[in-house]
Order: sequence, then C-alpha cells, then structure tokens
Amino acid sequence: MLKAREILRLKHEVGLSLRDIARICSCGKSTVAGVLERAEKAGISWPIELSDMQLMSTLYPPAISKVSLPEPDLEYIFGEMKKKGVTLMLLWEEYKEQHPDGIMYAQFCDRYKNFKKSNRISMPKEHKAGEEMEVDWAGQTIAYVDQERGEIKSAYLFVAVLPASSYPFAYAYER
Repeated sequence: MLKAREILRLKHEVGLSLRDIARICSCGKSTVAGVLERAEKAGISWPIELSDMQLMSTLYPPAISKVSLPEPDLEYIFGEMKKKGVTLMLLWEEYKEQHPDGIMYAQFCDRYKNFKKSNRISMPKEHKAGEEMEVDWAGQTIAYVDQERGEIKSAYLFVAVLPASSYPFAYAYER
C-alpha cells in the first residue's frame, strides 16, 4: 500500500497521533505532517476513492515553472558579430540593458555557439601546398609604444596565410 494512503488511513480511520503514524510507516513525523497538510489543501478526505497514481498527482502536483527568461535574438547577434569592433560581451551587455533579469554571459555565449553550429554554412576548398596565399589587412589599427621616444603610435596590420599549412605571416606598418 502507498505510504501516503496508509498515513491518511491511520490518521482518519484509526485516529493515531503523528508520532505513532511516523513509527508505523517508518518515516519522519514531519513527513506525516506534510502528507496530511497536502491532503487537507487538496480537499482529500477518508475514504479515498482515487488510484495510487491519482492520489500522488493530487498530493504532489507538478511544480509550476518560473517565467521563462527572455531569449536573445540570435539572428541579430549573428549579423552584429560581422561588424568591426563588436564582441559577444558588448552584445550581452546590450541584451542585459534591455532585459535586466535575462540570461547570464556564459549561457548567452553557449546559445550563440550552438546557433552557429546549427546554422553552419561552409564551402570546403582544397588547397595545394605553396600554390596560393591569402592576404588581408586586419581591420582596425593596433597601438604600440615607440621605444626611442616613448610615444604611443598606431599601425596597420598586414596578415598573410598559406592555406594548406595555415602558416601565418603578420607585419605592422607604421601609420
């Protein structure tokens, strides 16, 4: 017999105390009190005409879930990440300004990573060693300190890569 049903029977049919019911059912007195309280709140009285499954679902209904947190717009984030100087941290801070009770940074990054994985579009290209080189200027300028004068200067960064070996070359050109 279900312990909850036995607790209710011993209380209503036999009229035992919480301590005696707890001893007979081999459970704590607080457990007995909890079952009786839940039964009273649910309007269950003795004799019970519910099946064990119905009794347990009435005594222990499913927990009401919290209000779901607002999800970030991953399409927007994906588009913004293509812009210069934009980072996930900046986009998360923007998201948190709009939704102060929203998800935290680690979850934000995980959702973005999973979004990129599920929407991966690629065009594999076979490279022969030494046949070609990919070159580009790396976006914004970088700052450096002139050792002779102690001044902070900026430079453009030139990057080249041999695609077959992924061997990189980088050179900073003074501005």
